Amino acid sequence: MNRIVTATAAFAAMACFALEASAQNRTVVSQWGRDNGAASVQQGRDNRANIDQSGRSHYARAIQDGRRNFLRMQQGGTRNEAVTEQYGDDNLAVTGQDGRRLNSRIYQSGYGNVAGVAQIGNGSRATTDQVGVDNTSAIIQVGNNQNANVTQRGTGNITVVVQGE
Repeated sequence: MNRIVTATAAFAAMACFALEASAQNRTVVSQWGRDNGAASVQQGRDNRANIDQSGRSHYARAIQDGRRNFLRMQQGGTRNEAVTEQYGDDNLAVTGQDGRRLNSRIYQSGYGNVAGVAQIGNGSRATTDQVGVDNTSAIIQVGNNQNANVTQRGTGNITVVVQGE
């Protein structure tokens, strides 16, 4: 009887560890053409979302809530817009845009988060908004009409903005 109780307790402990690690959701969205929209919402930890859009007039939005999540958006073409939101700790959000009239926004709340935006083209505008401690934000813009707007609230945060023609 003692062996059955011990085996049951060991199985229950292993099941708890497996439940904790099983939150690894993966989302991949690839769109080509015109007037497409993509959205991804993930909750938990170690999640990964990739959204790739190529063409014209695309909109992408992704939201992640948890720890150690990765969110990547890539847009090529004209009149695209990307919005990412992450709530939690040690998250990474990266957005790359190539084309005209670009617009990107990243919102993060927590600690140890990293946000990165790279834009190549005309009419660029990037916004990062971070709340918490030890967060890092980087924006690289190449082209005309650049406008980087970075807001960080908390302590130990780092911001890097590079703009060039």
